[in-house]
Amino acid sequence: MRLSDDQNSFVTKLYIKFMEIKIVLLPIVTDTFENTVAFYKKITGKEVTLSASHDGYRLSQVDRFVILGAVDSPEALEIPRLVNAIFIVDDLEAYWEILEKESKRIIIPINRVSTGIRFIVEQNDGKVIEYLQLN
Repeated sequence: MRLSDDQNSFVTKLYIKFMEIKIVLLPIVTDTFENTVAFYKKITGKEVTLSASHDGYRLSQVDRFVILGAVDSPEALEIPRLVNAIFIVDDLEAYWEILEKESKRIIIPINRVSTGIRFIVEQNDGKVIEYLQLN
């Protein structure tokens, strides 16, 4: 059975309704990683729930904050410094299908990192967002 254009449009809209941004995280890029992690633990009363490293930097999540610090070279933080927010999503491919065509620019296409799969785009509103589907 073949769907008409109107039916395809309806199915697409229905599918988009079920896409979900599960969590919005705020990236905090710092040159004093350990001190910054300790500070966010103190002000939130929360512990580190995720630690990882990739692309020359390390990260720790404390509550809704992702603290990022360079492992060796500050240049590793060049792209993380651009990111305004991290959207944890349930279906990365669905978001990529939309944003690949409708973003101002693709900063990093879909790739695997230690925490899952992600991409980073500059949206049409000028905000740089990392979309991440966790492992």
